Amino acid sequence: MAAMSLFFAPLSGRIVGNRGPRLPLLLAGTAMSLSGIGLALQFSPTTPLSVVVGGYILFGIGFGLVNAPITNTAVSGMPRAQAGVAAAVASTSRQVGASLGVAVIGSVMAAGVTGGFGTGFAESIAASRTAWWIIAGCGAAVLVVGHITSGRWARVTADRTAERLQMDEIKMRVDAGAGGEANRKSRERRTRASGVDDC
Repeated sequence: MAAMSLFFAPLSGRIVGNRGPRLPLLLAGTAMSLSGIGLALQFSPTTPLSVVVGGYILFGIGFGLVNAPITNTAVSGMPRAQAGVAAAVASTSRQVGASLGVAVIGSVMAAGVTGGFGTGFAESIAASRTAWWIIAGCGAAVLVVGHITSGRWARVTADRTAERLQMDEIKMRVDAGAGGEANRKSRERRTRASGVDDC
């Protein structure tokens, strides 16, 4: 899984740079969904190692592909002055999501096992199936949200929002500049009237 993430993360960045975020998001959602569904349906004490490794490889591919398009999507609709904030929010959300994912999956697994390791093996298999269904659902969510947020409608909306934010930013600068100029002139008039130098 880690090797697939190591290989596919930079590949995802190249794809995003050349073709946009849509393809990596859709591939990531598909790979994670297939991994979760495959292991949820087939995981048992007699599951061949090749099936388990195949599921982990698919999940690693999806996990590697998902990060670059998420960051790109978060930053693409923001003006340059706010791009750092958008990237920070996306990164923080990713970290919180990973922490919650580990906690939720761990809780589901722990709740499904009532006996010790030796007595609850069948229960742990059932609990792991539930965990894999949750992972499949998260992969499906990446697929659906990726489809919605990277289509033509989303690009037009992001461009329109970026224009509005840039116009608001320019307007704020102009207003601040005009207010600053008016305040400076007012101070000069008061200084001249009082005959005191404003050093």
